[in-house]
Amino acid sequence: MPEPPDAPLVARFDRKRYELRSYLFVAALVLALIYLWWTGEPRNVVVGMVTFAAILVFLYFEQRRILNCPGPQLIIDADGIVMPDHFTHRLPWEAITSAGVSTAYEGGKILVVNVASAAPYGPLGGTWEYGIRTRNGGDEIVINISHFNVDSTRIQAAIARFAPEKAKPAD
Repeated sequence: MPEPPDAPLVARFDRKRYELRSYLFVAALVLALIYLWWTGEPRNVVVGMVTFAAILVFLYFEQRRILNCPGPQLIIDADGIVMPDHFTHRLPWEAITSAGVSTAYEGGKILVVNVASAAPYGPLGGTWEYGIRTRNGGDEIVINISHFNVDSTRIQAAIARFAPEKAKPAD
């Protein structure tokens, strides 16, 4: 059944996809560590084990962040954009100068939202941590959308549906 034209787009973390990628990454690291152990010098094995431990700690905290975020991470509706992980308040369409999906240099998809100033909407934490950077006299918010359960075309379509004058063409 098709969605009504005024239905908001709600994006959540896709836990299954993220967990599968994490397990595959850890399996590849284990195989690399076994190979180092088998063929390497003791110094290389120690460096490999320390790197392996650091990556596991990073994956553990990233996994906890995703599992502790059961609610929506992005809502796009007629009133604006809600990003509860990044802002305490809604970004209304009146404050947004442009929004759209772009391709990052790694090939992943990102949501780029430009506002005159992010300060009135209560950014959480530091600007570097939450992808807020100052550009051309305004603030640009960059969000990685690769872990969401909706694809980039649906996000771009929702922006075009609710604010066609603000939508940037997709890269």
